[in-house]
Amino acid sequence: MVSFQAEPTAARLGSGLTAAERPSAAVTVYSRARREIWQIGDVGFTYRGLPASVGQPRKRVDRVAASFRAAVLAAEAAAGTINMDRAVEADPGRLAARALTGRQGALRNSIGPYGYAAIDGRPVPPSLVVVHPVPDGIDELMIASDGYPVIGETLAASESELASLLAKDPWCVAELAGTKALAPGQASFDDRAYLRIRL
Repeated sequence: MVSFQAEPTAARLGSGLTAAERPSAAVTVYSRARREIWQIGDVGFTYRGLPASVGQPRKRVDRVAASFRAAVLAAEAAAGTINMDRAVEADPGRLAARALTGRQGALRNSIGPYGYAAIDGRPVPPSLVVVHPVPDGIDELMIASDGYPVIGETLAASESELASLLAKDPWCVAELAGTKALAPGQASFDDRAYLRIRL
């Protein structure tokens, strides 16, 4: 069993922060010694033949917030207050979804239907840590942040897929359903990091 503790960090943060106020990070680690992937949060992974649903999970609270945001935008478009056939200028759905996204940190590292794992200086419940054995015969592993909706076998393939999806769904309410859109002047809706490892 893999256990993640972060007491020294917790001590530096002090006791005055609420769960929602604590800085946090998602992380996915490959253990060469165990030939296992350890996943805490939504940093995805893939290797040849692995379904995306296995390596790129999405926490339930994010799916709920994305769906709510899309519904708000659909209502605004139906009312004629925004035109989703044009580039994103203002995103009233994101503002409305902040009622949830601004509070979801309180669910971090808690057990329950909306709980999720992240590194924030407190113990991560073992049941929230995904441990995935890498099968024999797999010699390459790709790890990427959730700014890549599709993790390709190369960085170029991942960027190409992202660009294609952004062209089709700049409001991020369909294939890219999320809590924010492609904002003016930005290249994507989220930060991106990509790592390709030869095992």
